[in-house]
Amino acid sequence: MEHYQKINTVCLFALTFMACAFVLAITKTVMIPFTLSVFLYLILTPVMKWLQARFKLKRWMALSITLFIFTASIICLTWLVSGSIDSFIQGIDQYKDRLDSLTSTIEVKLKDLGFDLSTFSPGESAQITPLLPTLKKLTTGLLGVLSNSVLVIIFTLFLITGESVHNSNNETIIKVKNSIAKYVFTKLVISAATGGLSYIVFLIFDVELASMFAILTILLNFIPNIGSIIAVLMPLPVILLQYFLGWQFFVILILLTLFQTVIGNILEPKVMGKSMGLHPVAILLSLTFWGFIWGVPGMFLSVPIMAAMKIIFESYEFTTPIAAVMEGKLD
Repeated sequence: MEHYQKINTVCLFALTFMACAFVLAITKTVMIPFTLSVFLYLILTPVMKWLQARFKLKRWMALSITLFIFTASIICLTWLVSGSIDSFIQGIDQYKDRLDSLTSTIEVKLKDLGFDLSTFSPGESAQITPLLPTLKKLTTGLLGVLSNSVLVIIFTLFLITGESVHNSNNETIIKVKNSIAKYVFTKLVISAATGGLSYIVFLIFDVELASMFAILTILLNFIPNIGSIIAVLMPLPVILLQYFLGWQFFVILILLTLFQTVIGNILEPKVMGKSMGLHPVAILLSLTFWGFIWGVPGMFLSVPIMAAMKIIFESYEFTTPIAAVMEGKLD
């Protein structure tokens, strides 16, 4: 009898899990901005409270200043990225010539090695046109982020204004808020340092789309494990078109890899410590699940969501074993 009860419990848990995943998937249009607004609320609230305490401001004034700074930052970043894209589009013919030259050089080298490339020689338009849909998708994505930002700000405004009315003293909620706020703020500082160093390298070597690559480096560092790899590989095609396989290409590649390795593998673990308490396998599974449910935004949110779930599971005796598994304690 006890054996069947365990089977029923496992089946009910599996059904509940699938139902929750289905609901999260079909409501992602609203849930993604709402979840982002929760994390934004956890970041902006300490800033607002600091302004209140430091300058003796009223709550509404501190809130207005905080939201203004955030909105201005988003507009500024969007302007920098759109400016980089416009500059790249204006020089598309120049890049086409460079791509043709690079392709011809590679073909000559391969023919010297005895390869027959007659069946693999694309036309000029086929070489350059794949870039245009990519740029179109990128621009569309940026506009989507802008439109979602408005919804995120609205949600955040309601969360902050409602805090004084429904200020919870629940120990679990406070622990979740503090843990996520610490993670997001620390990760933001570390990612900004990585993006800033990368931007300096891009400026020194006059890399096109420098602003966009630096901003994407900051954002991609929030994706565990694979984000830093993508951040290094992403600018390489543009750098290759600029410098071919010259020494500049390899110096930039080495520096970007060095920044990600030192900051991501040495500095970040010391600063972050084990505050999340999540096993690497649990992080990878969370990354896969939330990426499947919510796409790229889910990848960004996977770690803080997982950390919040772990803290909640630790608060109840019957879910404590799940929290232990998430931490890697299998004994």
